[in-house]
Amino acid sequence: MKDSEKQAIVKLNMVPEIGPVRFKKLLAVFGSAENAVSAGAGEIAQAAEVSGDIARRIISGFGEVSAEAEMNLCEKNGVQIITLADKDYPETLSLVENAPPVIYVKGTLEKDDIKSIAVVGSRRATGYGLDVAARFSRQFAQERITVISGLARGIDSAAHASALAAKGRTIAVLGNGLMKHYPPENRKLEDKIIENGALLSEFPMNVGPDKSNFPRRNRIISGLALAVLVIEADIKSGALITAKHSLDQGKDVFAVPGPIFSIYSKGPHYLIRSGARLVEDAADIIDELEPLSEWVKSKKQKIEREEGAELTLSQQNIISALENEFRGLTMDALSGKLKLTPSEIARDLLELELKGFVRCLPGSVYAVMH
Repeated sequence: MKDSEKQAIVKLNMVPEIGPVRFKKLLAVFGSAENAVSAGAGEIAQAAEVSGDIARRIISGFGEVSAEAEMNLCEKNGVQIITLADKDYPETLSLVENAPPVIYVKGTLEKDDIKSIAVVGSRRATGYGLDVAARFSRQFAQERITVISGLARGIDSAAHASALAAKGRTIAVLGNGLMKHYPPENRKLEDKIIENGALLSEFPMNVGPDKSNFPRRNRIISGLALAVLVIEADIKSGALITAKHSLDQGKDVFAVPGPIFSIYSKGPHYLIRSGARLVEDAADIIDELEPLSEWVKSKKQKIEREEGAELTLSQQNIISALENEFRGLTMDALSGKLKLTPSEIARDLLELELKGFVRCLPGSVYAVMH
C-alpha cells in the first residue's frame, strides 16, 4: 500500500462522522481512501448515503484533522498504525462485519494471539469475582492462551494482571486513544501489558474516554477473541454487550455462576439461561478452543475465495442488495434499486450465477447462495 493511501485511510478514520460502515461505503464507491478524501460534498452524501449536512461536516472534518501529524505522533510514542489492508491486521478481527478500518497498537501482536479468550465482567466486582477472574486468567496463561479484556476496573484489571503474573500474554482494548490513560490507576498495568502483549484502540491518539466509546470497544474485544467468558455482571452492563457481540459474530459465550443474592450474578445467570455454557474451570473452555480455531480458518478461506473471484463494483452491489432481501429480487427490481440498465443487470447476474454467488428461483427471482 502506498504511504499516501495509508495516510488517507488514517484521515478518514479521524473524522468522527465516518465510522466503519460509512468507511466501507466510501471505499466501495470511490475505490480508494485517497479518492474519497478528494471527493465533493455531493459525492460524499451519495456514496455514504448521508444527508448533505453530514456530508459537509465530513468535508469540514477532512480540513480539521491532520493524518501526517497523527502518524508522526504515533511514531514518536512507539505506536503502530495497522489498517484493514495490512497483512498484520488481526485475523479474527478482520472477520468481523464492522471491523475497525484502523487500529492503533502499542506493544506487539503475535500470530499465536489467535488462540485467545476474552474475560470480561463488572467494574464493581466482588472478592469472589476477582478471585474467579484471577484463577481463569492464570489457567489460560499457563496454557499459552492470550487473555483479552478492556482494562476497566474490576474484572478486566484482574484478568490482565493475573495473566501477566503467570507469564502469559494479554491484550487490552481501550475506549480512548493511546495518549490518554483510563482509568488513571492502571497506568503501571498499561506498561506491563506493553511488555508482554499490547494496548489496542480504534480511536485516534488524543481521543479521551467517553461513555459512547465503550460499546464500540466491546465489539473489538469479542472480535479479537475466539470466545467470551463473563464473570459477574449486571443485566445492563458492558460485559453483556460484549457477550451479544460475540454471539452476533458467531462465537461462543461462557459464564461463571455466582451467589443468587448478588446483583452481579444476574448477568451470568441470564446468559446461562439463554444458552451460554456454565463453566467452573478454564479446562471447560480450553477443550473447545481447537474447533473454534478451525471455524476461524474455514471462514477466512471462504472470504479469500470470494475475494479471489474479483467481483466488479456493480456485482458487489447486487450481492449486497440481495443479502438484504429475504425473498430475493427480480431483475427489474434490482435494476430500479441499483440504477443500472436491464442489460447491465442481466450480464452481472449471469456472471454471478456462473461463479456460484447467486441463483435464480421460480418466478425469475434472484437470491444469494448460502
